[in-house]
Amino acid sequence: MEHPPTFAFPDVAWAPARALSAKQIGLMTLALLGGLVVYNIFSYLAFAVQGDSLSSVYSGYGFLSFSSSAFTGTISKLIFWLGAGLALYVVMLGLFAVAAINIEAVRGNRFFSAREAYRFTLSRAGQLARAEIAILLFVLFIVLLFFLLGLLVRIPFVGEWFFTLFFVIPNFVVALFTVFIIFVVILSILLLPAVAAAERRGETFAVILETFSTIIRLPLRWGLYTGFTLVAAKLCSFVYAYFCYRAVQFMTAATALGGGEKVPNLMKSALAILPVRSDFVYHITNIFPGIRFGFDIPAGSVWVEETVASHVMAAMLVIVFASVLGYALAILAAGQARAYVALKYIKDGYKVTDEESLFAAAAQPVSEPPEEVGQEQGPS
Repeated sequence: MEHPPTFAFPDVAWAPARALSAKQIGLMTLALLGGLVVYNIFSYLAFAVQGDSLSSVYSGYGFLSFSSSAFTGTISKLIFWLGAGLALYVVMLGLFAVAAINIEAVRGNRFFSAREAYRFTLSRAGQLARAEIAILLFVLFIVLLFFLLGLLVRIPFVGEWFFTLFFVIPNFVVALFTVFIIFVVILSILLLPAVAAAERRGETFAVILETFSTIIRLPLRWGLYTGFTLVAAKLCSFVYAYFCYRAVQFMTAATALGGGEKVPNLMKSALAILPVRSDFVYHITNIFPGIRFGFDIPAGSVWVEETVASHVMAAMLVIVFASVLGYALAILAAGQARAYVALKYIKDGYKVTDEESLFAAAAQPVSEPPEEVGQEQGPS
């Protein structure tokens, strides 16, 4: 059993330790890789619609560095942003899975497996999508209203007065409220998966209401908890990345004792395929932005023969690298789950710890049935 929660900061402070488990890092890494696949499919589709050569695109961008500025047509930009949105949704499913593991642990089910979390995530995927889409549709509805207002402004003489007289009330008030909604939508990327994981009945409106309620009623506490998990995720993932780096070095050197130069050459060829000198990799292998304290991954060698095995090895290294990000996001998800449990108690006086596990029947160990009271005893 876990220690009883304090419904305060110490619960969140344990997030890095709670997230340091194979099932949580594995689920988050799987979500990251799935998001990367979705992102690349739509990005290359956008390039194809734009008429660019996919081979030239791969040689210039690879699989890890795209930006919207590379697309010029409206359709290609729409395809790109659709893929980016779907990739982010896949990552949010990973956050949901990790949050579900932590919520079940709070309820007393410490043996909630990765397979059960995966199935639970798939069963609630629609709830997560509906919650985000409902908020976005509301924002688009407000945009549509302002678009219609713009059409009224085109009316000669009357239009500009109509816009001016109603500028403060209701136009400015509605715009201010909408900007706040957009701000909450951005924050909900972290919080909403944890709220959905704690919601027992899978109701979309309840998840939206709890997300807004938590941010509106306890913005300072939630901001402090989230800020801590962000810093902890960066620091702990850096330590994890360093150990991964040394583990790969050790494995390569130890294997080279029997395999000779073939092993390091394979590694050099694989590293030459990857963008190890990019800014993104630099920030992962450095402790904090602006503080030069970290390690450098060798860039590999283009003089080593590039084979099919080197491309597969590059994919293996990407998985190891993704696990570093997976651990960082797992800390965020675990921190959000623990923070929501504490904030739910602070704002509503409700203890999630008093709830029964959603998977209590599967979690209970098989035991012998107790003897009935008054059952006759045999001779001693």
